[in-house]
Amino acid sequence: MKELEKILYNYLPDEDVKQILKSKRQFISLDLVDEPTNLYSSKVGGYGYLPKSFPYPTNKNNQPLSLLAQLNFDELPKLESFPKTGILAFYVDYIDANSYIGLNFDNVTEQSGYKVLYFSKIDEEHHTVEEQKKLFISYFDKFIWQVVFEERKLRGFLSETIPILDIVEFEQFMGESYYDFIEGRFLDEDKQDEFEELIFENNIENTCIGGYPFFTQSDPRGYDQKLQEEYNTLLFQLNSYNDIVMWGDTGVGNFFINDEKLKNKDFSDVLYNWDCY
Repeated sequence: MKELEKILYNYLPDEDVKQILKSKRQFISLDLVDEPTNLYSSKVGGYGYLPKSFPYPTNKNNQPLSLLAQLNFDELPKLESFPKTGILAFYVDYIDANSYIGLNFDNVTEQSGYKVLYFSKIDEEHHTVEEQKKLFISYFDKFIWQVVFEERKLRGFLSETIPILDIVEFEQFMGESYYDFIEGRFLDEDKQDEFEELIFENNIENTCIGGYPFFTQSDPRGYDQKLQEEYNTLLFQLNSYNDIVMWGDTGVGNFFINDEKLKNKDFSDVLYNWDCY
């Protein structure tokens, strides 16, 4: 964050930098590490904790959804408004060719091709790995939209970030769009390119809980005031990573929630989006 602040002060007027820094936000940065995992681990891929009292999540064709990622808050740093305990799991559709990894572009909050599940307690009798594998026996060769190709543990640490990107939060803090702001501050195109490259290198958070999102295309909330108001908090973001995680052509996936629903641990209403280059 200190390096980012230095870049801002080197390229922008002081008053702009001070306003941007008012948007500083804490978040949990997540690293993918090659360490042993189990059903309770914070991780991407594999099989997760799922109580037997809860049916295995499926798509509208009753085909099983795949575990995209699982967050065990008992083993992660504590972040304001987010759960302190329990498991939050994200499931998406690898099978239905028409689902685009479970995303309905006409209704990005419809949880038919994806599910977000929260379990406040993780001491119930649960589905075993073997039981979950059996659900996929006839589907393994039919994965069309696979995102996670190798199971990896997620290790989290607290950090800080700012929204110096083309996202709705930037316009909310600065009163103008990111591109209008940049074009109004730089007369020299080479200087502008240099600044944006440095910002990209120092402020693009790959995989995280909270903080601010980034997109390879555009913010899906950008043209809809209702979406901006109702899904104002980044819940979880998973970026492409080497050959382990891949959204289309090196893209990124995001999940958004309303801040009050997050505080109340109500994950029934979540906006899901992914895009790629």
